[in-house]
Amino acid sequence: MKRQQVVTLLTWVVMLMSTMPAPAQDDAGVRKELEAQYQRLAEAHDKRDLKAIVGLKTADFHVIFPDGRVGDSKVMEQYSKQFLESNQPPYNIKFTIQKLTVSENQLIAVAEVSQEATRYRELAGGRRKVDTSVVQRETWTKTNDGWKLKLVDNVRDQKRFVDGKRVDPSKQYDPDAPPYDPDGGGTKAP
Repeated sequence: MKRQQVVTLLTWVVMLMSTMPAPAQDDAGVRKELEAQYQRLAEAHDKRDLKAIVGLKTADFHVIFPDGRVGDSKVMEQYSKQFLESNQPPYNIKFTIQKLTVSENQLIAVAEVSQEATRYRELAGGRRKVDTSVVQRETWTKTNDGWKLKLVDNVRDQKRFVDGKRVDPSKQYDPDAPPYDPDGGGTKAP
């Protein structure tokens, strides 16, 4: 009799589990909503609208930099302000979601994102074209006002080019420096 009860219980558990929705991994609807938020973020940059940029982020938005430092929402607002003041639009910012994982209740979305931007900036006495790219993980949370960016971490694969020449993003721009080669010891002769 006990064996029959165990079999019945196991059958019931399997049936119950099969009726439960599987955790969402990449939800096309959420992807579309996040792509719209990325478009709003790019447009806010082109309009130099700091309030709109900050408005697409949660109050506790923060970044964990590659070196482990944490940039809270106030630090990141200042960073955005400095970016807008130092660079000339249009910024041609492009976000590409490479991978998306969505929580079962569609309240949290974690995206691996490639971000590319092109803009002009005054550097070393001249107007120069600056191209940057980075891959990072971005955590979004669903709010009453739609999806908002909560966290950026796992920042990697950063690249910076000035007038087509790769430069070390951690150093001040030097137009006479050889192209940056991170895989070959830092720089190499042109």
